[in-house]
Amino acid sequence: MRLLLVQPNLSEGIGFHLAASPEPLHLEMIAATVPEHEVRILDMRLDRDLESALTSFQPQMVAITTLTPEVYTAQNVLQQVKEFSSEIFTVVGGHHATLLPQDFFLPQVDAVAIGEGEIMFQELVRAVADRRGLEGVPNLVWQGGDGAFIRNHRAEGRIDLGRLPMPRRDLTESYRNEYFFLFDKPDTSVATSRGCPFRCNFCSVHEFYRGATNQMPPQRVLAEISTVSTDHITFVDDNFLVNHDRENTIADMIKAEGIRKRYSMECRTDSIVRHPELVTKWVDVGLYAVLLGLEGGSDKILKSVKKSANVDTNNRAIKILQDHGVIIWGAFLVDPDWTADDFERLRDYVHEKKITHTQFTILTPLPGTQLYRDRYHELLTRDYSCFDTLHAVLPTRLPREEFYRHFANLYHQSDIGPYYDLVQAGKMTIQNCKQGKAMLDAAADWERYTEKDPILGGRSSCR
Repeated sequence: MRLLLVQPNLSEGIGFHLAASPEPLHLEMIAATVPEHEVRILDMRLDRDLESALTSFQPQMVAITTLTPEVYTAQNVLQQVKEFSSEIFTVVGGHHATLLPQDFFLPQVDAVAIGEGEIMFQELVRAVADRRGLEGVPNLVWQGGDGAFIRNHRAEGRIDLGRLPMPRRDLTESYRNEYFFLFDKPDTSVATSRGCPFRCNFCSVHEFYRGATNQMPPQRVLAEISTVSTDHITFVDDNFLVNHDRENTIADMIKAEGIRKRYSMECRTDSIVRHPELVTKWVDVGLYAVLLGLEGGSDKILKSVKKSANVDTNNRAIKILQDHGVIIWGAFLVDPDWTADDFERLRDYVHEKKITHTQFTILTPLPGTQLYRDRYHELLTRDYSCFDTLHAVLPTRLPREEFYRHFANLYHQSDIGPYYDLVQAGKMTIQNCKQGKAMLDAAADWERYTEKDPILGGRSSCR
């Protein structure tokens, strides 16, 4: 059976894709569960010619993944597929499809996959290939003959991550040189765990995994690292250093095997503070950058989003990383209810802590999160293309143009001293600095945020 797996394209303009463009690892992983079938991956962020892919490959099934801002793109792709051939079986999965499957109860959608794809994808492909009913496929909502959608049982238990086959990175080899993290290109993503034990109210991760966490054993992690051809690896776990014993063992194994790579990861500040010696060990084997969800510069902000951390812990983690020469990519939340003074306090905090790589996002009640349920009645739009964390879907205290001016101004950085230090230390090049300035200049253009704003855009929605 021929299977086409699709990563939808992103909207143009500002966004996270300016700073990173990771491979569609989730698609590579479910592709690995069906080795007996012919599979292709179409990354529409880099190749938008769906028609040619359908014509040349003639797939019998098309599967697409989607996050909230990609919902309409995914719907349109599936519509194009059905227009090409109504005989192609279509299925959609991912975070948004899991949390709000009803958004895909559409004529062009044959089924919606719920939760982790490895649980059900092999069984779904087998059922479609054998032309038998879908009643026994777990974690599936499917369209019956009368057009109504039927929900199957949801499997309990966890996937044994130690037994997962290696991701089918060969299916994205033609795109490899375009995948990057900050200034590292090409880049390879590696996922060694799933879920998060924390309950930040703006995050959908614990909702998607229903509060469960799951970790890959060190031996399986090392086996995957050993297959990676690029010099740089990004660990895409939500909290990589959360299990001290496991990550300690992984670092020891990397060193023992003599593997020399450069690593980036995302982790919590409390994990770093509890075990600073683990940072030392990881720097020794190649750690050079960490994405920290700092969220804000005050305990009031952290408490409001249920971060389960405090500013003192954040500050200690920042110092530990900087003392080890690790580049910090600091992620901060901006509340639509902020005043001009709040913006200024955040700017002062970033400057004081010498955080050179920054990511500012607007607090957004993403569908499926507790924040969405709590503030649903306040939403200015139900258009999912606005839910990209760069547009205020809640009312702002400041006039909206002024709000975006302050938001964009967070990206204006006039102090080049910290960048000079990174160049001197060999952590960045002059070319990296030029690339970084281009990214910051794009993010600092406040008018680009107003074009899709649900109020200032002159439309009732962003779409």
